[in-house]
Amino acid sequence: MITRTRGTRVRALALAAGVLAGAVLVTGCSEERDAVLKWPGAESNPQAVTADQFGAAWPLKPDKGKVACDTTPYSGFAITFQAPDGKVYALNNVAHDEKGYPSVDDIKGTSGKMWRLRSFGMQICSLERTRNTRSTPPASHSPAPHGPVADGSAIRRP
Repeated sequence: MITRTRGTRVRALALAAGVLAGAVLVTGCSEERDAVLKWPGAESNPQAVTADQFGAAWPLKPDKGKVACDTTPYSGFAITFQAPDGKVYALNNVAHDEKGYPSVDDIKGTSGKMWRLRSFGMQICSLERTRNTRSTPPASHSPAPHGPVADGSAIRRP
């Protein structure tokens, strides 16, 4: 009878531990799923963003701001975040090193994924680059051939 009671207790403890572990995993998975599924589309430069748009992936203390992309003469694109107080922070090294903005790590929260905000900034840069790129390449003006051709003759230019 002692073995039976002990076995019942062990099973009850194992079941309780399984339920608790399952609850922890489901909570963690739903946050990760939220972080993956919530992703705003890049539509303008700069673009207003909120913590709600990014869900659990939001990495900053301020719950909203603007992400912008600016070209630089040397390294490409400077990606920045403007906080509600108007202060601008660097989301990439170009914005920090070439433009002199303070690092966004100064306003980093305790959770979230900074790469998500940086990737969103890169989407804005791609949007900006597309707007500044010609849709059709210019016509090429290659010179007329001269010298030997396939049939062995030569084309002479005046």
